[in-house]
Amino acid sequence: MKLKLFIIFSIFLIFYGCSFGKAEWQIDELYMQKIEGTSKVIYKFSAWGGRDSNARGFMILDSVEAFEVDYQHILPFYQLSEIPDRNGIEGIAHDCYGTCGDPYYNSVPIFKPMKTEQTKVNDIKLTNRIYQYKGYSEHTRGLERYVFERFRETKDSLFFYNLNDVESMNGKHLDQLKVKKGEIYIVFKKNNEVKKIIVNEVKLHSKTESIEEIRDIFLTPKNKIFNNELSERGIFREVNISH
Repeated sequence: MKLKLFIIFSIFLIFYGCSFGKAEWQIDELYMQKIEGTSKVIYKFSAWGGRDSNARGFMILDSVEAFEVDYQHILPFYQLSEIPDRNGIEGIAHDCYGTCGDPYYNSVPIFKPMKTEQTKVNDIKLTNRIYQYKGYSEHTRGLERYVFERFRETKDSLFFYNLNDVESMNGKHLDQLKVKKGEIYIVFKKNNEVKKIIVNEVKLHSKTESIEEIRDIFLTPKNKIFNNELSERGIFREVNISH
């Protein structure tokens, strides 16, 4: 009887190790950008696992590697602040520094980075500036949504023209909107036509590195735009997820 129980227990351990030891992730968001001047790519992803656990963030892989969620290789920052290239990747994160919960409302905002951490992943230098949460949040604008008529691209920026605000009640009009490249996401329709452009823009002061502005913008084209009309520099493309 003891031998039988031992065998059953051993089989259970083997099954548990194979089936439950490795997390199974359901990826619901995946974007990829080539890191200029290297063979590497940077992914932005969101995935769900067992017990409603959520993994999200950035990962660097070689361009020939298949993407898999790996907690140990998620990059330390929450948002990019510059265009990734062979010289490095710069991003920002935030922490409480005494401003979370009730103390938030009585604390003084600090806009300069509290500390800067530098590491290296896959031979690429990472610079992560960590800000006080209140300083970060006070420069974060609400979600903006526009439809635009046309656009123009330069090396480091995208310009959008004749925009109509579709988020606010006032429905304001903009003749032009300039956004910096780095964390721009392209969402496609089935025929490689651009469905929408998502901009997560972080502006830091060139000398003090203080947060000046953080914007989240959704842009929908009035006219057809296709994938090949935009360069790869500083732009993430949606990756088709097969389930």
